[in-house]
Amino acid sequence: MSKKIIQQTPLSLPEVKELLEQKQERLDAMQLRVLEYVRKYSKLSPSRARQLIEELMSKFELTREEAVQIVDICPTNIEELRSILSGYKRLVSFILFSEDKLEAIVNLIKKYLMEEERE
Repeated sequence: MSKKIIQQTPLSLPEVKELLEQKQERLDAMQLRVLEYVRKYSKLSPSRARQLIEELMSKFELTREEAVQIVDICPTNIEELRSILSGYKRLVSFILFSEDKLEAIVNLIKKYLMEEERE
């Protein structure tokens, strides 16, 4: 019996980590490798990741996919952020040439990373 995809939502690494940890006892080998990966590379807690995604979407008019990509990598300088966003054609004229917006996004990410370190 084939499965039908009803809904598809991009998830950040911390959100994937949270989901896999909830079902850790029933994971197959591939899922365990994914869990190991997301544990290693997740930089934020799932709740903070969700907050940052929402803030990026509301303040900077990014799509969820774009915001998730940023949260997964957590760039800490404009050059890193620019390289992430350069793959999204709709953003080239909107955000890539606006140093103020890029700087604001980087500062927001740094704020979340600093808060995460304090906890």
